[in-house]
Amino acid sequence: MTEHLLHAGPAAPGGADRDPTPFPVLWEPARIPGSPLLRPGRMRVGTLGPEGTTSMVALERLGHRLAHLGGPDIVPVPYDSFEELLAATGARGGPAYALVPGAAECATRFFWSPQLRLDATFSTPTPEYGIATRGPSLHEGVLRLATLHETRRLVELLDGAEGGRGRYEIVWVPAESTMHAARLVAAGRADAAITNEPGRSAHRLRFQVSRPGVPMVWMVFGPAVLSRSARPVPSPEHTSGAPYRDR
Repeated sequence: MTEHLLHAGPAAPGGADRDPTPFPVLWEPARIPGSPLLRPGRMRVGTLGPEGTTSMVALERLGHRLAHLGGPDIVPVPYDSFEELLAATGARGGPAYALVPGAAECATRFFWSPQLRLDATFSTPTPEYGIATRGPSLHEGVLRLATLHETRRLVELLDGAEGGRGRYEIVWVPAESTMHAARLVAAGRADAAITNEPGRSAHRLRFQVSRPGVPMVWMVFGPAVLSRSARPVPSPEHTSGAPYRDR
């Protein structure tokens, strides 16, 4: 079920649609109309941080989209890793909801968590990605390259650099996010980083090679069991006396 079946969205003055993020959201049908994601208020949603990571960019866009649909004001809660996010979501003091990219290595664990359930999905492009340095160029030889596991494949961008990938002996420097990878370069702990445009800009790095962003599927996980007041209304086929069960 897509959002246009549920909300027309508020009309902007003059009839113009001022929503800056007009992507559709695909809702898990059994959660409609009970999902708190469709009700006003404030909601804490966790994802991979800090500010500037691709996940935080996607969460900001989701916040704009939900606000346009009459949903809650999103309060971002950044975590250093998706493993920490998984442990915190739904726990005491943690956010009730989590935003996870389909490309995350541990995304499957969110599906199988007994505390969580998929509420919605949407697609939005990532920022530009590339290999960034502090200096004006890449130096031939040993290259300490900071990256998180999911973006290692972008080392292939070096094939487009002068002399190709063969000029470098790659030494991997593990990073927890694109922003962390850029920070490692800024601190001198790596020679280059596979990072995104916000990471490059925040740490004043230079892209030596880069590529445009790509459409990414994002998943919103919420509580496995909604409160009684938030449960979906049974359809007519479930009103014949038999107890309604969420299927």
